[in-house]
Amino acid sequence: MTELWELSGAGAVRAVATGRATVGQIAGAAIGRAADIDVHLGAWRARDDAAVAARAKQLDESPGGPLTGLLVGVKDVIDTADLPTGYGSELFDGHQPEADAAAVATLRGAGALVLGKTETTEFAMFRPTRTRNPVDPGRTPGGSSSGSAAAVASGMAPVALGTQTAGSVVRPAAYCGVYGYKPARGWTSTAGIWRLAEHLDTLGLFARRAADLALLYGALAGAAGAGAHGAPMPLTVRPTLRPGAPGRVALLDTADWAAVDGDVTDALGHVADRLADAGWAVEAMKMPASWRSLPGLQEAIMAVEVAHNLRAALGCRVDLVSDAARAIVERGDATPAPTYLAALDAVVKAVATAAALGEQFDLLLCPSACGVAPRGLTTTGDPVLCRPATVLGLPAVNLPYARRRDGLPVGVQALAPRADDPAFLADLVTIEAAFPAAEVAPLAHPALAADPSDQKGT
Repeated sequence: MTELWELSGAGAVRAVATGRATVGQIAGAAIGRAADIDVHLGAWRARDDAAVAARAKQLDESPGGPLTGLLVGVKDVIDTADLPTGYGSELFDGHQPEADAAAVATLRGAGALVLGKTETTEFAMFRPTRTRNPVDPGRTPGGSSSGSAAAVASGMAPVALGTQTAGSVVRPAAYCGVYGYKPARGWTSTAGIWRLAEHLDTLGLFARRAADLALLYGALAGAAGAGAHGAPMPLTVRPTLRPGAPGRVALLDTADWAAVDGDVTDALGHVADRLADAGWAVEAMKMPASWRSLPGLQEAIMAVEVAHNLRAALGCRVDLVSDAARAIVERGDATPAPTYLAALDAVVKAVATAAALGEQFDLLLCPSACGVAPRGLTTTGDPVLCRPATVLGLPAVNLPYARRRDGLPVGVQALAPRADDPAFLADLVTIEAAFPAAEVAPLAHPALAADPSDQKGT
């Protein structure tokens, strides 16, 4: 029998709508799940369980909208009016925003219930958090959306919000074994989200089912303020996403971006073979010439914009950031303006290449990361293979369909050559149907469920 905390987001909404469960019961199950394992996992930055229970009672008495029953984790670079938002930095300890970010306000207005704030690296960059990987607590969960990925993978929340400026959604999703979806840039408002790099920042989504990605996307797409910071508006949203006919897939050779290990090669082959068996036309594709330098272009653009935005936000306090953040600021300060502008121009040409590929393929497959989650908590891993989709501003997702024999997830990334999120999400629903075991069960290492008093010497 399925526990309430195991329900998908859409499943929880249906359960409340049909009277099979109350919001209070679902919220209580999530609170209990967090009480059991988060003492070891450390995915949550701030929670107010009493307030969550009180809001759940209100929603049971007066349903708030079509997302009533949906529980959401919110990355701690996204403002919430009822919980502190520290942006992963000691410089903002105890900081309390006056208003919700636009995305949070939209979800609450539709009846969703915010469970709490999830851990993030410092200003959504590279200094690791305390969060552990729920599959193997001796490994990193990835970053910067560390807590969001871990909370969803471990069953503490069915869905969560993250952000991606380099690889902060797709990579932690790959390491933790869930969907991590970065929609097309400009798909919804970024108002109330820490501004890191305006040409790159994108609100992202974590879930264990493709339908939950569609559920969140449908609620947030085109929300007031979409296209903030000059980003392009998304294409018209298709409100109902149903599986369609198999399409065309290119298996992209990413050797020019980074070397990957045998686990990743095996995972790519596994996913490609399963799609071919399901009727998808799969073929290999060499790296387009204009794409070879995409990781470096993303790094250059990010450094310049991070330096500008951190100085604008922090003033003289920019000298108090971590060494990892200061290194990015220093690189941005040292980058000549012509180099930055040339990088932006090169990205425009690379986007034109993507448009041409969109005439031939529906999806591109490539690695989400160079391997499984690295051991230890001193790094969040290398985002190199996620940088291209981010700088192109195109939809990308981690497909959680491959695991090593020891259970560690191995990420496969799907990239859309067109900025058409609804079509891409419909393809994800179709792809998931080709994998009988595609539902990613909440995972937690046995040690995470143990009584803390039994954890000797840790």
